[in-house]
Amino acid sequence: MTDSQDEPTALPEVRVGHVDREIAARQLQLAVEEGRLDLLELDRRLVTVYSARTTEELVAVTADLPAAATTREPIELSVGSGTRKKGGQWIVPAEITAECTSGTIIIDFSQAFCAHREVVLHASVGSGGLKLIVPRGWMVDVDRVRAKSGDVRSKVTGPVRPGAPLLRVDGRVGSGTLLARYPRRPRRSFLEWLRGKPRPA
Repeated sequence: MTDSQDEPTALPEVRVGHVDREIAARQLQLAVEEGRLDLLELDRRLVTVYSARTTEELVAVTADLPAAATTREPIELSVGSGTRKKGGQWIVPAEITAECTSGTIIIDFSQAFCAHREVVLHASVGSGGLKLIVPRGWMVDVDRVRAKSGDVRSKVTGPVRPGAPLLRVDGRVGSGTLLARYPRRPRRSFLEWLRGKPRPA
């Protein structure tokens, strides 16, 4: 009588969600910017990304690319009476601290790579200003910010994209301002205005 060995159990396929697809899509876009892929290849792979149902399908699309960094140490931004801006293409950590006395800090997330469901921003504003610019589809919560005589406002009130990050802001504002908004829409040129061309969406 021969002993029989148990057959290895196949692992179940893991379904991907909106965030997984967005991370893969951003990795492909970064590869184009670095010259690793051309636009034709980007389009082809994006079709696969947004139709992928399992992690195996998604991993295959980016297997020949450098792994995208999804975590970073907390970022601390501070300014006295000047202006400091964090923008362009950057990797968003799970925690950010922004401190300004009489100056201005602008944090622009519109082109940033964010792999987190929630990002916590600790704000400390004196008489200066803190401006947060987020892509459409994001959520911003400023309910935990204490204001003395200053102004705390969020103009981020549009529809929420499934799986989009939540930017949760806490801290204090003295006599300054804290404003969260979407990027400004492109303006029409004078010639486009004369021709009655609609404003870009």
